[in-house]
Amino acid sequence: MRPTAPDSALQADQAELNALVMAEQAHMLYSQLIVSVTGTMAGAGLLVATLAKVVEPLTLWSWFMLMCANQGWRLFLGVRFRRSGLDRMSVDRALAVWAIGSGISGVLWGSGYLLMSPADSPLHLAIMTILIFGVAAGATPLIASHVPSFYAFILPALLPIVARNALEADKLHIILAFVCLVVTLGILSFGRKYNQLLTESLRSRLQNEALAVQLAAQNRELEQARNTAEMASRAKTRFFAAASHDLRQPLHAMGLFAAALADRAHDPEIRHLVGNINASVDALESLFNELLDISKIDAGAIRPRNEPLPLRPLLDRLRTDFAAEASVKGLQLRVRPSDAIVCSDPLLLERVLRNLIDNAIRYTRSGGILVGVRRRADNWRIEVRDTGIGIAPDQIGRVFDEFYQIGNAERDRRRGLGLSIVRRLADLLGHPLTLRSRLDRGTVFALELPALCANHLAERVGDPLPALTGFYGRLIVIVDDEESVRESMHSLLTGWGAEVILCGGVADKVLSIARLQRRPDIVIADYRLSGGTTGIDAIRGVRARFGGQVPAVIVTGSTTAQIAGEAQALGCPLLLKPVMPAKLRSLLNAMLQE
Repeated sequence: MRPTAPDSALQADQAELNALVMAEQAHMLYSQLIVSVTGTMAGAGLLVATLAKVVEPLTLWSWFMLMCANQGWRLFLGVRFRRSGLDRMSVDRALAVWAIGSGISGVLWGSGYLLMSPADSPLHLAIMTILIFGVAAGATPLIASHVPSFYAFILPALLPIVARNALEADKLHIILAFVCLVVTLGILSFGRKYNQLLTESLRSRLQNEALAVQLAAQNRELEQARNTAEMASRAKTRFFAAASHDLRQPLHAMGLFAAALADRAHDPEIRHLVGNINASVDALESLFNELLDISKIDAGAIRPRNEPLPLRPLLDRLRTDFAAEASVKGLQLRVRPSDAIVCSDPLLLERVLRNLIDNAIRYTRSGGILVGVRRRADNWRIEVRDTGIGIAPDQIGRVFDEFYQIGNAERDRRRGLGLSIVRRLADLLGHPLTLRSRLDRGTVFALELPALCANHLAERVGDPLPALTGFYGRLIVIVDDEESVRESMHSLLTGWGAEVILCGGVADKVLSIARLQRRPDIVIADYRLSGGTTGIDAIRGVRARFGGQVPAVIVTGSTTAQIAGEAQALGCPLLLKPVMPAKLRSLLNAMLQE
């Protein structure tokens, strides 16, 4: 039976729509190629640095050169794409070439694990496992828009890890193989859902564009198309929030386990290797956070909530958090106190200033960093000055590009997104950002913020953070539905001397708390819990059981206006995953002393 004319037209329209979706996917892949290549080479560099003393040099450097050759070829494709687009190659061919490059990269990671993992060094093996899984997790949002490329990279990169550990046949390796398999399946599931959502979003957008052209004169249809686009945008925002939480969870647990292991290691060599694990986890967390942040900012998933903000508590936190890092490099960090009150989003402004101070410390060899606030007309001007390597005049306009590196051999190649995030957040907040620099003399970043009106009263300025103390005799309740997070938190907090109660959810918490004769000193609750409940419900339950304001902390993988509002209503601070143990200890200590 031959298709009718309407059926043939519908099939033709669907074929054209599918072709447009594929073209959009190819454009997204090639526009992100430089970010993908740079992230891959950063991971390869970390792997080489980790294995330099335990793997035969010929094997190690041969692997690294093959990785460089593959990524160099892909980088050439990205440069050609930026110059001429996809005009010179068909979409099918462009996607096939990308899939081949991704497959080669995945094979190199998987074969590197099989060929170079030292059997007599479990810690080095753990570093390789964490590093490769971190690279795979970080690459997922970049390449999952094309399913063949995603599978071509993930399967050969991760399955050898599962197979290698499974073949060892002892109990610990079997457990590790099972954990790696579960994480691999989770990454595959996330990539598939990401692709489905993205494809549906692209199809919806393209269809809406066609409808807008064809039905411009019909207000009812145009309004319906606008509503559909808004629903797609809200779905994308919800997706980014969920993805941020789900992908941060394993990194959050790994960081806590590594910190707990460091507290228990006494042999100098083991402490050194644990330090390498922590450094690898920190580097992966930093790169992953920055990639997700850029994605969320560009997608419009982050919206500022400006409010009256006293600068003194913020400056005190910055001085406390960065003093040790500056001291290790022999630098002097001066943060001048200020009673200024500005209008800004507290979380986003702090993120901007942290990136600027971190950048100043990183690229300053001697001298110091000065953070100060001064009045300028109707605004307040926050300046971050350093005596670092400076920036040549012809490069000043490019330092805010993703992964752009000034031609200086001493710059850290693992970092390259901090200033890009600073520029995006400053534009989002509406705070003009300026840069002045002299080569080999230093750099000044300046951020202008509006001053508050005269009818705004200054809020109470907090005291400086107290010194760290022990937690012996303190009772801390952990509410989290992830077993790995509960175990890592238990190891960390008991190592600090605290008594810990673990709860898997609200119902579990109620049963545990009901048997207690003692009021908890503090509650640490994950925001998202199973069964449609939240950490807010858990905290309210504890407070209802014991009365009064039991101190509590909410841990979340994504800070939205709703979560921030609920936490503020309960008087609970928010911690964004992955939580750094030092920051957690400092916050708990301050809350307990209050």
